[in-house]
Amino acid sequence: MDENIKQLVRTAILENIQGTISKKNIRKSFQTHEAKIHFVPIRYRVLGGLLQSLNIKFGNFIEKLFDLVVDQDSNVTALPASGKKIKLSMTAKTDALIDQYITARQLPNSHDLCDEPFQNLLNDIVTIERTTNELKQTIRKDVDCLFSAKSSKIIYLEIKYNDDHDTG
Repeated sequence: MDENIKQLVRTAILENIQGTISKKNIRKSFQTHEAKIHFVPIRYRVLGGLLQSLNIKFGNFIEKLFDLVVDQDSNVTALPASGKKIKLSMTAKTDALIDQYITARQLPNSHDLCDEPFQNLLNDIVTIERTTNELKQTIRKDVDCLFSAKSSKIIYLEIKYNDDHDTG
């Protein structure tokens, strides 16, 4: 890895940590929790909140790091939807098909190579969307990182550092 990028990563991580554990931030967190009645002692709630904050910041940092790497690498080009929220219109049948694919990929016995199953998913989506008269639903989705390579492949990254909570 380029030394400039290494230093940038190091600096960004240290800034995230220092900002989270600053006296001002800790004091603010104590003030917030002092007003609440709770069976868990305040110091543990504050510590838990600070750790959760670091987790979230680190996930956001990974997303920004990918943007930086894509910007620096002449072999790839960021696409306009990268890092944005987009509206998608699709039938409920397509939405269910995508959910089934994701669930199948998360199973322990799921194959590591997904080129063929993914291509089958894409073909099924195109078939459904072109041939059905079913009402389409519009949903908003985050596009974490979307770029194209010189090989003409389009690469989409859904970045989840620690997906241990249900935020919808």
